[in-house]
Amino acid sequence: SVAVSALVLAACGSSADDAASTDAASAESAEAEVAPETVDEAPATAESTTTSTTDPPDTDPPAEPETAGGEPPTPGGGVDASDETDDAPSADAIVVVDDRGVEVVIESTERIIPVDGDLAEVVFALGAGDRVVATDISATFPAAADALPEIGYQRALAAEPILQFEPTLVLATDIAGPTETLDDLERLGVPVVLIANDPEPEGPARKIRQVANALGIPDVGEALAAQVQGEIDDAAATAAALDTAPRVAPMYMRGAGTQLILGEASGVHWLIGSAGGVSIADELGIAEAEPINTEALVAAAPDVIILPDAGLASVGGIDGFLEIPGMAETPAAQNGRILTYDDQYLLGNGPRTGELLAELIDDLHELT
Repeated sequence: SVAVSALVLAACGSSADDAASTDAASAESAEAEVAPETVDEAPATAESTTTSTTDPPDTDPPAEPETAGGEPPTPGGGVDASDETDDAPSADAIVVVDDRGVEVVIESTERIIPVDGDLAEVVFALGAGDRVVATDISATFPAAADALPEIGYQRALAAEPILQFEPTLVLATDIAGPTETLDDLERLGVPVVLIANDPEPEGPARKIRQVANALGIPDVGEALAAQVQGEIDDAAATAAALDTAPRVAPMYMRGAGTQLILGEASGVHWLIGSAGGVSIADELGIAEAEPINTEALVAAAPDVIILPDAGLASVGGIDGFLEIPGMAETPAAQNGRILTYDDQYLLGNGPRTGELLAELIDDLHELT
């Protein structure tokens, strides 16, 4: 983690008075149109966080995706809409029921596309990274996943960029979309498995098990899930023995257009509680995510502020952060208690979550 201390203390003296006089409504109005679902593992550009929400859904049936030659693209097996079949699965097929409750038949896991950074991380942690042929732009860890070709962003998927890699399996979470694209992939013969992304201490292990089941390696998944759950439980037990309960403001930012307080539905909320902290989102009644309200933020007086690395960078670093109305007036800023972490590490709820929780416990209680 990065604890921004000396810079914060130096900058606060000059920015606190200006921030105090700023109208609280300015931050709220700038965010009125931001959908809460933009908080999950969004890429590092403000433009991409809104891509999938700007246009209303079509009322007409979704159009068949086309290639440059005018023909609908087909996955690796040469399947098109006219080749749909009700043939029974082969003896070697993997059959799973995904997070939608849909039974999915997977004939091959040789060409995998995880359209989510933390799912890509899980696949690599399970030892199947050599089968991943492409990812979405949110995949930044491990380095081998970051180096792969990208098919776009999980909230704004199109069928053709995915199909050109001839996938035999697509892994996604409930934020992947639009739904029409996933429907197109399935109609064209590509198995799509939706994986649970539950914001709770058992969520990372559940995610790992579901991915492993889809890959046909449940024993490997069980071993990794047990390891990660053990790390989470051990770290939480350490935090429970501490006698401090720092007040924490979990934030998500992408420039001036997206500045949010994250609530209970985010993956950060349970981490704060397990680390022995108290999220100000609970006091403010924020269930998912809401634009920062200057007056409410100052009144909540957080001891610590947490946000992703890319979020801090998107507002111009610590100097720009302290210019956001109300920030310099918080005890967190005045005492240099601002923690930043890599986006996928903080928001992913993946295989490194136990490591993150242990680090967060040390950081929170060392600062307070």
